[in-house]
Amino acid sequence: MSRTRTLLRAALLWGLVAAASACRAIEPAQADPKLDPLPGPEAVDGTLTRMIPDERLEATIRDDAPAKGAALPLVTIVEYSDFECPFCGSFSATLDELVAAYPDDVRVVFQQFPLGMHPGAEPAARASIAAQAQGRFWVMHDRLFAERHASGPERLVELAMELGLDPDQFRADLEAEATAERVRAEQSQGRAIGVRSTPNFFINGKRVEGALKPDALRELVERERQLAQQLVDAGTERSKVYARFLRAARDQHGGARRPR
Repeated sequence: MSRTRTLLRAALLWGLVAAASACRAIEPAQADPKLDPLPGPEAVDGTLTRMIPDERLEATIRDDAPAKGAALPLVTIVEYSDFECPFCGSFSATLDELVAAYPDDVRVVFQQFPLGMHPGAEPAARASIAAQAQGRFWVMHDRLFAERHASGPERLVELAMELGLDPDQFRADLEAEATAERVRAEQSQGRAIGVRSTPNFFINGKRVEGALKPDALRELVERERQLAQQLVDAGTERSKVYARFLRAARDQHGGARRPR
């Protein structure tokens, strides 16, 4: 009898452990950072454009664009990416390392650019936006790169459930026309400033193609950080540093909003 009770207690204990593990598995994943949007070129005048060398392009950012990193960045990196692109996946890890190295100075902003050659990239883009609607863009971003061909709607919903998202809301947002339209709008904006492949990114408006090696990227970021600090020293508010680069892009191209 004593042995039976012992076995029952052990079974009950293992049941409780399993239940606790299951509960943990469906708890919401880490929430997206809350960062104030950066103002556009209209927020500043052109008096300091002369201080900004090299061609800049007007990589504007919508207020709800997913972003991580510095609250008041000196360097803003706008990345156009495709969730089925292996180079984008490896480059995302490089960007994470960069944000960790410059937590007060570098912000990364993600923009959708699914390529036609990757049939699962557009559904994955919509899935990341659907996850963002529940405050979990970046964890979905990481899962989609880890499972680059998770394009079927049922698997995408499974991923959402594994991250603790509301599956009904996720499915509705995944299938919403507004979500698909946002993907198209970001693609169109990217094409307007020269994006044709991925990864393609803009460091303070300076266009760079391909996945740079970490050392090369850090060297470029360091130069931009020093330039941005000069703008601050000249009187620019840190919150408006990126606006200065966008204004320079507009001035360089004769006031054109999105130069081709």
